[in-house]
Order: sequence, then C-alpha cells, then structure tokens
Amino acid sequence: RMFPNPEPPPETVSINKAINTQEVAVKEKHARTCILGTHHEKGAQTFWSVVNRLPLSSNAVLCWKFCHVFHKLLRDGHPNVLKDSLRYRNELSDMSRMWGHLSEGYGQLCSIYLKLLRTKMEYHTKNPRFPGNLQMSDRQLDEAGE
Repeated sequence: RMFPNPEPPPETVSINKAINTQEVAVKEKHARTCILGTHHEKGAQTFWSVVNRLPLSSNAVLCWKFCHVFHKLLRDGHPNVLKDSLRYRNELSDMSRMWGHLSEGYGQLCSIYLKLLRTKMEYHTKNPRFPGNLQMSDRQLDEAGE
C-alpha cells in the first residue's frame, strides 16, 4: 500500500484509554476528549462503535468505567448522545441483570449504575426540556413547569 491507514480520530484513542481494565480512575483528559468528540460529530456514533467492541460483560472494572464515561457523555456531551444511545437500552438492561447475579466486587455496582443510566435516559426522553446536566435558569424551569 502506498498510503498507510489514516490515524484514528482522537476520541477513538481516548475512549480506549478511558475505558480499560486498570483499577484506577478514568483520566479527566480522556473523558474530556470523549465529550468533545460527541460535540464534534454531533452525536455518539464513534463512542458506541468503539464501546461495542469492548468485553463489557466479562470485566466489571471495564463495565464500571464504561458507565462512568457514558454518564459524563449523557451529562455534558452533545444532545444527540441520548438519541444515539436509545437503541442500546436493552443491552444496558441485560448487562445490568447479568452483573446483578454476581455478588462480589464491582459487579453489583455495575448493575446499579447501569440501572441508573437507563433511568436517566428514560427521564430525558420523557422530559426533553431538561438538559443532560440538569442545569437550567429560573426562567427555563418556569417554562418547563407550565
């Protein structure tokens, strides 16, 4: 080949660096790049294409870090993150049930965190006026209550 494969977008690298099996906190710079990536592409296609290749059901630390990064994307990512993520609702529920059967370590935490993320997705689907970060002015709150 004359030209090597183009480099993957920075958010792809950051997603893989943020969501790994090491029992250390997600680095903020990687989480930030993931968030900015959703604004750049106006959605979460890249996030889900990378995450769908990760063995989230076989490693609880990996799953926990996925939950953490996905939560940040729902909160601070592009508004289309929610829409792009709805198709994975059932997978999130299945994974929550699966991790719920394991009593030790991160398994229970993953189960509960996945339920919370599902609930958050449902809330914002039913209440589209409320942004992912729930920050609204008094005026916006008044309008939402009308």
